[in-house]
Amino acid sequence: MCCTSFQTKVVRWIGFARTWIWHTFNAAALVLPRNYEWTSVYNNQKMINPYAILGVGNSEMRLHADISDGVNEYGLAAQKLTFSNQSDYAKEAEKGKVQLAAFEFLLWLLGNCRSIEEVRQNIDNVQLMTDENAIYKFGRNDLHFSATDPSGQMINIEPHGGRLVISDNSIGVVTNAPKFENEVEKLRTYMDINLLTESENTSVSKNEDSNSSLENLSVKNDNPNQISTGSFNGKPVFPGGFTPTARFIRAAIYKERAVYPKDEQQNIVEAWHILNGVTVPKSEGRSGTYTVYRSAVEVNSRRLYLQTYDDLSIQVYRFPDEL
Repeated sequence: MCCTSFQTKVVRWIGFARTWIWHTFNAAALVLPRNYEWTSVYNNQKMINPYAILGVGNSEMRLHADISDGVNEYGLAAQKLTFSNQSDYAKEAEKGKVQLAAFEFLLWLLGNCRSIEEVRQNIDNVQLMTDENAIYKFGRNDLHFSATDPSGQMINIEPHGGRLVISDNSIGVVTNAPKFENEVEKLRTYMDINLLTESENTSVSKNEDSNSSLENLSVKNDNPNQISTGSFNGKPVFPGGFTPTARFIRAAIYKERAVYPKDEQQNIVEAWHILNGVTVPKSEGRSGTYTVYRSAVEVNSRRLYLQTYDDLSIQVYRFPDEL
């Protein structure tokens, strides 16, 4: 999943969009009701999700639903992305914690947390495991995760040292590059990122391992989607190509230069045009991966927008009234 994810903000709406780049994937909209029951492939531990989920997943149901991105009934939205062989999972299970395969984490997260703050509070209760001692061999899934909610916070969640580490993402963009801090530094070549002083910053991660160099990134204008000073004088033209870094930079600059949306519909329209700039077409000469689907959720209305590669239309799904 060499994917690109980004957040767009309007006064009353927050969009969370992404591309899913892979060989093939039977993408479909999935609705999981409250109290959805499932068992972990690691140890057959029974799980019951208190919260309902609307998301995109693999339509070929196996042991349980496999959610790749979505939103729950409280507006918490999350996505999983490839982590370029950098995942460091736990080998030994700790008593009192929930053990999961990496691909199951989003199913647990959206089913058990109502907000980014609850994610911060509960993240240490979960272990993502290797399959050395697993009941079912699930192989290696190199994944990291991004999440947002109606508060406007966006976070990255990465597996390091056998535990999950949260860092704030004030840029509002993430790809599958292994070091987010390096991507931000490369972005500085193409724009002057606006910095707040520590006293001005109002969104500081509570996770002790969050990256302090990114905590002061924020906005000093009326458009929360703009993170630069607005001056591009003397800056080089942003890169083409489909590497994680190129896609990261393009998405950040497209978002920076986009018009400030006035409502949800315009926010989704602008998001789709940004997605156009990081979409990977099928190519026999490049590789077998391509943008299998593009999706977005609006966290306040909890609508899901989904477009698969062969469909020129965008399907819209509303959160069900009956949960």
